[in-house]
Amino acid sequence: MGNAYLTQAELGKEPVANLERAIAAYTEATTIFRQPGLERDLAGTLTNLGNAYLTQAELGKEPVANLERAIAAYTEATTIRRQPGLERDLAGTLNNLGNAYLTQAELGKEPVANLERAIAAYTEATTIRRQPGLERDLAATLNGMGNAYVTQAQLGKEPVANLERAIAAYTEATTIRRQPGLERDLAGTLTNLGNAYLTQAELGQEPVANLEQAIAALTEAATIFRQTGLERYLAQTLTGLGVAYVTQAELGQEPVANLERAIANYREALSFLNPTLLPADTLRSGRNLGNLGFQQGWWDIAIEGYSVAVEAVEQSRAWATSEALRQEIVRESIGVYENLIQAAVNQGDLSLALRTVERSRSKRLADLIAVGDLYADGRVPPEIQAWYQQVKESRQIQSQLRQDPLDQPGFTQKPQPYPIGNTRASFATEQLQAAEAAEHQAWDALYRFDAITAQLQQPQPQPRLDELTALLPSPQTALLSFYTTATHTHIFVLRRPSRDGGEGVNCHTIPNPPESANDLQNWLIDNWVNPYIAINQVETAQSRQQRRDEWHQAMATRLQELATRLQFDTLIQQHLQGITELILIPHLFLHQIPFDLLPTAQGQLLGDRFRLQFVPSTKILGLCQERSQPTPDTLGIVENTTEDLPYTPLECEWVAQTWNVPRQRRLQGRTVTPDSYLQLLKQVQALLSSHHATSRPDDPLNSHLVLDGEQKVTLRDLLSPLWRFPELSEVFLSCCETGLSFATSRDEEGNLRRELLDEPLSLGTGFLLGGARAVISSHWAVADLATALFSREYHRARRAGEERLTALHQARQAMRETCQKDWRDRLDADLKQAYQTWQQMRQTKDPNADTAQANYQKIGELIKWLDEFAPDAVPFQDYRYWGAFYCLGLP
Repeated sequence: MGNAYLTQAELGKEPVANLERAIAAYTEATTIFRQPGLERDLAGTLTNLGNAYLTQAELGKEPVANLERAIAAYTEATTIRRQPGLERDLAGTLNNLGNAYLTQAELGKEPVANLERAIAAYTEATTIRRQPGLERDLAATLNGMGNAYVTQAQLGKEPVANLERAIAAYTEATTIRRQPGLERDLAGTLTNLGNAYLTQAELGQEPVANLEQAIAALTEAATIFRQTGLERYLAQTLTGLGVAYVTQAELGQEPVANLERAIANYREALSFLNPTLLPADTLRSGRNLGNLGFQQGWWDIAIEGYSVAVEAVEQSRAWATSEALRQEIVRESIGVYENLIQAAVNQGDLSLALRTVERSRSKRLADLIAVGDLYADGRVPPEIQAWYQQVKESRQIQSQLRQDPLDQPGFTQKPQPYPIGNTRASFATEQLQAAEAAEHQAWDALYRFDAITAQLQQPQPQPRLDELTALLPSPQTALLSFYTTATHTHIFVLRRPSRDGGEGVNCHTIPNPPESANDLQNWLIDNWVNPYIAINQVETAQSRQQRRDEWHQAMATRLQELATRLQFDTLIQQHLQGITELILIPHLFLHQIPFDLLPTAQGQLLGDRFRLQFVPSTKILGLCQERSQPTPDTLGIVENTTEDLPYTPLECEWVAQTWNVPRQRRLQGRTVTPDSYLQLLKQVQALLSSHHATSRPDDPLNSHLVLDGEQKVTLRDLLSPLWRFPELSEVFLSCCETGLSFATSRDEEGNLRRELLDEPLSLGTGFLLGGARAVISSHWAVADLATALFSREYHRARRAGEERLTALHQARQAMRETCQKDWRDRLDADLKQAYQTWQQMRQTKDPNADTAQANYQKIGELIKWLDEFAPDAVPFQDYRYWGAFYCLGLP
């Protein structure tokens, strides 16, 4: 029965379920066969049980645990089969044991030790299988042993010696497999042999001779694969041939002819590959073709290869079933996007360059929304649980039907060794269609439950230029899309097309100095990000304040240098004439920069010359524009949740009076909970959230709004489908660091961890994805008093009908220009009004009379503080008091 279930699984019929049934049957049989006299039957069943566990691991189901179970079963079987007369059976089990150890090593589990165990098992098996009549079995074991030696070499363990051992094993296997009927196995071993010779050449070992050997072996393998119709393996072999020809060209061997041969092989390989079916293979071949073109300056060939590779990356991200695998894919694919963009710029195809930049954005946001660990404390909605399980199962089945065991996560530069044995069935069309249909049903269910999650997580097609242009609300609006490569910073400028029909895309490019890669981003880390993070790395409040003052004092100089580095005046002069409004999409650490404060010619700030709005990507801008645009008539307020901000109650009272906010829509003090916060969000069109907040550079998803005690609203919460508020027009986050976004910036070797950086993982972005059309966020920790006054000015302008960008500008102008005398005149009027309100509430015995008294007293304190300034002084003129706030989303 177990054998029947295992066969069904290998044919692609409910593989997960049938493997579980097979394991149950084998396990029960082993219990019975443990009686005396049934040892041989026990060993056979244990071997079958090991095979079932190994197949489960190859399907991606608990691979490490299932491999350990397989190894345990095989090991026990070998102990039994060491009896005289069972040598042939012993060799079979040893071969399988070697396969399991090799797979463990390839998964990164104690690779050195497991490879040694694999080689020991293979070696013993080959000794037995050298008997007459076991030649075919011997060849399979020799092929596995060669794979183990190659893997050892890739780990840096005696690479030359281990490659020689691999070549010896493969060579002997090919001699055996030249018998009729073994053509497919011969071609696989020849491919492995050719790759081993190629690696030897790349290590500098007799490169000319080894390359000739590699090309001979790979050419013969390709000939066989063409005859047998094994197009996928033919594509892998052709890709190896392409690498060999490129390496020959690099050695000066007929460079032109060999590069042409490489291009022909890569192109033929790609003709057999579909990025939606075999993304890993397609990425490998497309990237190799792109790299060849890029290195030679043949931009059309670079674009051809990288364009296919990008399609493969998009599919691979969608198939990845864990955050770790997604990060690996991003890490390996950064160069593909980057080089495609640079090649398109060099080719003059600015439309393709911009569209590729925008396609590459917001990937991590999409990933995070889709991954199950977004849901804190296991609070996953049943609908999401059902969707996630259905998608996961259908993808496992598709992966099992389409690909060989370890190939799906394979993003290594080295070609994967030809499989040890064919454990996968042929392409099962009906089962594949059923699996795809199941996944489509899951997507439909998710769309019904949460369209935002579904749209962002699905593989995205390349956006069309007209789709991007449609995002521009007027001819006076331009979109600036920043992108930094290792060698250049590009600022793509998108405007509406000119009347003569020309495309509205231009590119402002700033090269990095030749000696420094990622020069701009490193400069931002050293001069902007790290000094800010260092503020909170000292123990005393006095030391923190000193560092904060130093950071603010250096801001003007650093912004001037950044404007110079970006050559912004040249950008404005050449590309922004007639423009009054900019949509900015920063890249990497440019997300941290307050572009409104960037100095330009004639002493104007950028925010004075243009209305600035920020978005994480054109994708998210489109989501915001597609939403209905409710008039923010109903405003809610969340205020002073820890009851320790002296001017926040005054700010909230002023805004409540301006917007006529009733008490039931004001959440005050320590009574605020995450649930009450969420309920208020669903009841209002606008929200003022005024309290503490913090950004976590070490753990961005745990950045949070601070409530009482240990309660908080995290970015992880906001990205969850649990938090959706479709009627919310805008949020004013009158808090610290709500627009600050960065992940751990460097790895252990000091290199930029760019796979974690190209997303604005901020609280503001979380509200935007949750349903808000716009969020007013802060770039740094803000002062309570100045923020209260800034918020008052902003909400007055909004209540008067001004757009968000205009209201922001008016609030900034009020802060930077209003002198002490004018502030005092306004506050004197406020003081009188506050006194009257307090007295009326006292007379009516209103329960909020004490709060009114506190507000009256606080205004008096503020007036007293202002009296320390001269009448013509401007108390809030400095950047720090008004420069932190910006508009994320719609204007």
